[in-house]
Amino acid sequence: MADDTRQPKSSPEDLSRAALTVSPENKPFTGTQWQNGKAVGPYTAPPPESANILAGGTEHTAGGKAPEVTLANAVKDLGWKDFSELPKRPCVRDALLTGIGSGFAFGGVKTIFGAAVWTSCSYAVFSFCFGSVGMYQYCLYRRQAEKDGMMRVIDVMNKKDIERKAREQRKERVKQERRLNKDEELDGRIAAMGGKREGAPAVGGDGGGGDGGGGGRPWWKVW
Repeated sequence: MADDTRQPKSSPEDLSRAALTVSPENKPFTGTQWQNGKAVGPYTAPPPESANILAGGTEHTAGGKAPEVTLANAVKDLGWKDFSELPKRPCVRDALLTGIGSGFAFGGVKTIFGAAVWTSCSYAVFSFCFGSVGMYQYCLYRRQAEKDGMMRVIDVMNKKDIERKAREQRKERVKQERRLNKDEELDGRIAAMGGKREGAPAVGGDGGGGDGGGGGRPWWKVW
């Protein structure tokens, strides 16, 4: 007898007070497009957010923007470590020393010649700025020139190294060719010597006077 394949009856609907009580988390709809059960206007959904825009993105991320460059942001990112390690950077020490020396020199000369304090200070500050900036630029130019010179020296050394290796390869190739020629010449000599040994007359028999058997010269040759 076949089994009963009918679906079992569903459980009766829960009509208890707890099930019929509305949860306080489920708040009613409070949109403005419906008032008193009637539609006021067409519903306009907000535009969807772009999937390429990330929260807190920068200029190197999808949809990011470059941060605004302001004096407050620049000062905020500065720390005491930046000022303490400033003389350790290339050309900064030389530029500061040159600026300080030029400032003292020009300011002192103006003071000696009877200029006002404000004028002397102005000359000192101007000399410091001009001397430090000029020395910094000259130092950068000198470093770049040294770097270019080192690059040229490295290129010349690499070319010489390549030429030296090429000469060594040519010498090695010539040596191999000479060795092969000598081996071929030696093999030819050995083969010639072997042929001569095979063509030598055999000793014995009738004393070599006949033309058969012994492999000697014929009887009719008197020379």
